[in-house]
Amino acid sequence: MTKGRPKRLKLEERIALARRYHAGDTPKVLAEAYGVSRRHVTRIAKEEKGEGQDVRDPSVTVSFRTAQSDLSAFDAEWQGLGFATRSQALQAMVRARCGVLSLMQRDLQAFAETVQRAQNLSDAARVLAKAVQRGQLHLAMADRQLMSDLLELAQGTHRDLASLKVAAHRRRSEGWAPTIAGAKTEGGEVPTNV
Repeated sequence: MTKGRPKRLKLEERIALARRYHAGDTPKVLAEAYGVSRRHVTRIAKEEKGEGQDVRDPSVTVSFRTAQSDLSAFDAEWQGLGFATRSQALQAMVRARCGVLSLMQRDLQAFAETVQRAQNLSDAARVLAKAVQRGQLHLAMADRQLMSDLLELAQGTHRDLASLKVAAHRRRSEGWAPTIAGAKTEGGEVPTNV
């Protein structure tokens, strides 16, 4: 049995192989005679008869352009998952196409909601801090420091998440469905359709 890429047979060889197969020659004998695998013998025989996967659902070659950094990250991921080749990993993604894009959209929606929750927490902490400052709410010194730290954390988290979102929007040059009212970037502008 031959390993690696199947030998490309000429049309006449394919027809002869298929005839011999249907006349009763075994895949093992034909594989040795033509220098291909037994599986390839069976596939050729079915195709020549008008059956088989390639006849029912022919394959097509697809090419596309992508950034080298994205491709490197993808390569590292599929190699870590145990795929043999990049092509095999891409085929697995295409076969699993149903729901992948909507899953990504749901993840983006969840991220946008997290950004909004961080904004809400930051706003609520600011209101409490102002109440303490105005003397409307009395806290011990340790509690004042804790509130100050929490306010800083909430505001910092919101700024970091909003920056990530804006950076992703710029990098992909496509908007996310949910918009975050009041989300500001470090420059102070409010991102739109992010």
